[in-house]
Amino acid sequence: MKIKRFTAANMQSGLKAISEVLGPEAVILSSRKLSNGLEIVAGVDEYEFALYQETLPEVQDAPAAVTARPIAPAALPPAASLNKTDPLNPQAMKDLFASMAGKNQQAFSQVKNQPQTEVAHRRVNLAERPMARSTRASEPAVEPARAGWAAQATPAAPAAAAAADFKVLRREIDGLRELLQEQTEQLHTPLTATSVQYERLEGRLKSLGFGDVLAAKLLQSFDREDLLEQNWRKIVARLTSALDSPLYEPLAEGGLFALTGPTGAGKTTTIAKLAAHCVKDYGADSVAVVSLDWFQVGGQEILRSVSNILGVEFHAMTEDDSLSSVLSSLASKRTVLIDTSGSAEALVHWNKLMRSEAMAPHIQTVLVLPATMQPASVTRFVGQLPALVFNAVILSKLDESDSFGGILEPVLKHRWPIWYITTGQNIPQDIEPGDAQKLTKRLVQSLKPERQKLATAS
Repeated sequence: MKIKRFTAANMQSGLKAISEVLGPEAVILSSRKLSNGLEIVAGVDEYEFALYQETLPEVQDAPAAVTARPIAPAALPPAASLNKTDPLNPQAMKDLFASMAGKNQQAFSQVKNQPQTEVAHRRVNLAERPMARSTRASEPAVEPARAGWAAQATPAAPAAAAAADFKVLRREIDGLRELLQEQTEQLHTPLTATSVQYERLEGRLKSLGFGDVLAAKLLQSFDREDLLEQNWRKIVARLTSALDSPLYEPLAEGGLFALTGPTGAGKTTTIAKLAAHCVKDYGADSVAVVSLDWFQVGGQEILRSVSNILGVEFHAMTEDDSLSSVLSSLASKRTVLIDTSGSAEALVHWNKLMRSEAMAPHIQTVLVLPATMQPASVTRFVGQLPALVFNAVILSKLDESDSFGGILEPVLKHRWPIWYITTGQNIPQDIEPGDAQKLTKRLVQSLKPERQKLATAS
């Protein structure tokens, strides 16, 4: 075996030098770190080395950054110590296989394309080498150092069988090389090569109102091998699948529904729209409206007027009234809609009611969130209602916000289903059931053309 020691600045340059000096069949025997780089001991069978030298158009020198020097057999450590030295990094093995397999394939291609006479001449030259003569069965003379090994060697397999085995081995090596090459290319691609596209996609998400945390989660599907628009479609699909929207009309089965939310969220208008739709679908006798908004002057008058127009039963509660008693009197109604106030005093009272009222467990609480509300404000508001479990959300005033990605952050965080969205003040037109696909499409379309053009520019 021909053995050499290589000194290189890093493993990559060392592997390259080994492949160029010893050929594609070389193997690493040991490696250790030096103060100025790495020391790698590699070896190759002399016959394989001779084949490699013959296939080269000319003798190649090792790169200047790598030095190679032969090692005497006595200087090699025992096999056991070689195994105990620094274990070879799995990544280094991948690089070695990928590099050497490529060199090997190139060498075989060069031999295949050469004239037959030249190849035959080289075969004759190789046959005359001492190594070749010592391994031929027809030659009685055997080198002294190899006499014992040659005497115990089994006869060579037939040429046809050897050729078939070689073809199978070559196919396996080629398949392994392609796989390792694909993986190593991904590992060695510098981060700077993907940062530009990543930053453009991140910029799109930021322009839609998403914060750093949610943007990073959506970008987990980023693939640096895909085009910009391919990655963008995957991000939108990831967002769509994360949003929860009902498969049926949320109020179809009826029940007790209380709408709560910050002041100015559009709760009263939303209740009026829902009441109008329920009257259209099930009749006025099946619907009732209850208002707890006595904290705000004139807060109950809007719903009183709407209820009179729709012909539905309306109850304006005061602080002394019992919510359970009112709801019990409306037991015959298919759908009861309850309006609450978003003031701090009203939230304290609502918390108290939900803890003490007997009918509280039967009430489904729906949180109305305006699209213009910031995630931090949503967190503060929800913190004021510790006794409540929100069954769903209604996103209101989507027509007033071009980029409402921010309001989706708490929705995704708490996994609230989106029952409805409202897009204006018109009653009952400007309300529709929540649909994740339509919602994300509306959000993406809010990207300003100049921003989208900048994000897709190459």
